[in-house]
Amino acid sequence: MFNRLLTSAFLGLTVLTGSALADDADWVGLYKGLDALDGSIDYLSIAIKEPGEFDIRVVPSVFSLCENGKGWIVAEGRLTDEGKLHRFNSRAVCEGGELFDIRDRFLVRDEQTGIVRFGATDDDRPLIYHRISTQ
Repeated sequence: MFNRLLTSAFLGLTVLTGSALADDADWVGLYKGLDALDGSIDYLSIAIKEPGEFDIRVVPSVFSLCENGKGWIVAEGRLTDEGKLHRFNSRAVCEGGELFDIRDRFLVRDEQTGIVRFGATDDDRPLIYHRISTQ
């Protein structure tokens, strides 16, 4: 009897943990996007830091925030109650060492297609990212 209770408790914990990780795993991966305005290609990387929290990196082919056009974004992420990914503690890193804070964003993932969208610029025009890898 005790073994059955222990097994049931373990299976219940596994199911609960699995569903929580599955939500996180839906976001994890490498994404590729095209900025329709300037033609730059962005790579977006989302990795689990701990359950519900992420490391986010964006590397564009042309980075308009840097004088020489070369740089990337480093940020943290956290899932919201609405299912969005809040990108915060965002910093632009320019090649050569310049570092500055940038505006927080909210990423939205389409559950059917897996496409990630967010207003990337100050004019809030959306960037669209397609997942190209889940690892």
